[in-house]
Formats: sequence, C-alpha cells, structure tokens
Amino acid sequence: MDKNNKSYTLIEILIVTAITLLLSGMSLVMMGSYKDDRLLNSQVNKFSKALEFARDKAMAGDTGLCSANPTPYVNGYSVVVNPTEIQLIPGCNTSPSPVVYPLERGIIFVTPSLAIQFDSQRYQGNTIIIPIKNTTTNRCKSVTIDETGLVTNADSICPAP
Repeated sequence: MDKNNKSYTLIEILIVTAITLLLSGMSLVMMGSYKDDRLLNSQVNKFSKALEFARDKAMAGDTGLCSANPTPYVNGYSVVVNPTEIQLIPGCNTSPSPVVYPLERGIIFVTPSLAIQFDSQRYQGNTIIIPIKNTTTNRCKSVTIDETGLVTNADSICPAP
C-alpha cells in the first residue's frame, strides 16, 4: 500500500455525506418551525393593531367608516372576533362600513366569538385575555386588554379544547 496516496476512502465520503444530509434535514425542520412562529406573531400584532385602531378611532369620534347621509356621528367602535377573522365595526347612526381583517390559514382565535366595545371615553369592560392559536404548531399567544384599554401580547399555553 502506498503511504503517499492523499485520497479519501469510500467510508469517509459516506460518513461526511450522511452528516451533511442529517444537518440539512434538521435545519429544514427548524426553518419550518421558525416560519410558523413568525406567522403567529404577525397575526397577533395585526389583532393588537386592530384593537388599538378601534380604541383610537372611538376616542377621536372618527366618522370615516360611516355613510355621509345624514350627518354621521359615532357612538364607539366594536371589534368582533370570529374564529378566522377580525371585524372593526363603527357604531354609526348611519350605515357603517365594517373593516374585515382575515387571519392567515392555520391561525385561529380559540374563543369562538367575542365583541369588544370601545366608546369615546374609554374601553367598556374588564380585563380580557384572548388566545390566538397556530393550529400547525399547536402554539398560542394571547392578547390582553386591561381595564384602561391598554393592549399587550404574551406567550401563553393553549387552552384545552
């Protein structure tokens, strides 16, 4: 056998190939999980922004989503939560034009249906915790509205079905 031969054996090549394939497979799994987590975070942020938007519009008495005939006025805004969408509905004396925010596929509200009311003075209610679930990863985050109308997000444990 020649000691000056600087090539690799078949076993060495197979081991390196197997390790490379194993690491590639693990990184693909981790990338999918990361993508699902980002999707859940973006939907939680969308819901939080919708709540803040409704609160701010109610406090400002904004009539932009009401028809102009007769002269509109707003008696608050509601955010209606269904399992797969968010609806922003002004409390107009005329025909309101609700704004609908659909959730991405695989993201649901664990609470079947819920309406959150904001008036021109303040949020009308007690502290509410609303869980949002990624059905692919079975992970949840919650959006909390406190008595003052402050909206916060946090990781949470998914409630039992």
